[in-house]
Amino acid sequence: MTISESAFESEEELQNWAFDNIESFLPGNKLIKGFKITTISGKSGIPDGVSFNFANREWYIIECELLKHGVWPHIAEQITRFVVALQNPETLKAIRNSIFDYVLNADLVSQMSKDLNTTPERLHQQVELFIEGVNPQISIFIDSTNRDLEDMAHALDIPIKIFRIQKFIVDGRPKYYSPEKHAPVIESEPGEEEAKSEFDIIELLGGGKRKDTIQRFRCYILQNGEIIYIKKSKIHKDQYYWYGISTSSLRYIDDYNVTHLVFVMGDFGFAKVPIHVVREFLKNTGTSKNSDGSIRHYHCLISNTPEPELYWSNDRPKFSLAEFFETFD
Repeated sequence: MTISESAFESEEELQNWAFDNIESFLPGNKLIKGFKITTISGKSGIPDGVSFNFANREWYIIECELLKHGVWPHIAEQITRFVVALQNPETLKAIRNSIFDYVLNADLVSQMSKDLNTTPERLHQQVELFIEGVNPQISIFIDSTNRDLEDMAHALDIPIKIFRIQKFIVDGRPKYYSPEKHAPVIESEPGEEEAKSEFDIIELLGGGKRKDTIQRFRCYILQNGEIIYIKKSKIHKDQYYWYGISTSSLRYIDDYNVTHLVFVMGDFGFAKVPIHVVREFLKNTGTSKNSDGSIRHYHCLISNTPEPELYWSNDRPKFSLAEFFETFD
């Protein structure tokens, strides 16, 4: 038997094998071929694919590359453009529509409704909530890696999985191989992994749908008519959760008639706090200011205790959140 390593003739060759074997890399994911996505300023690009797994609460932008094309002149530019495009509500709408069309055409409505804990009648709404409420990830399939590629992956504020695929010629025929046995050769996890996504939080609150999105501000309307804005924090070394509320967020809260701010406390739980309680607390909390002296954002701390308190310091008013708090199961 004659075996020799070989270069891929094209990205398409690598892509075809990766897509034929997508579930061995991303178990349970359904794959959609790529389509144009656009940044808010109008810069567009076409990723090679989009994949999703409703049951595992994950979805990916997928790109297949050859390292010889260069990390900085080509790969980084493409991936960064996709990441920026994911901030555009119109891009998220296009992804939602493509996923929903795939589900309909593949006759998966019943199964996907079950995975999203909903009914077929509400599936379109739940797919929209899924795309808005579950943070996207990037998967890159590539023939080789280097330090620049690794540095790029860890620099971007989005989880990235990079899978390596090699080509061999065995007795004159091409064979393909994953050296890491279908595990990522590079994997970035910005910040700490979330215990619950926004999608999960909304489901725990009885279900709902996205109401409005502007820049990074997203609010949702629950089935009971309440309008919520979600803030998240990991646990800090001094055993508290920290949140910053910007003045621009407060303007959007007014504009969109937000009724509750939901503070998510790592993997501990969450508190759905009426907005009037939050505003009362902000009257006496710490702030960061702009160079002109105006307030940039307000500081909020929540204690890591069985009955959490919203506070800033011992000499300022504290607010019990016990009546608003729920632990994660």
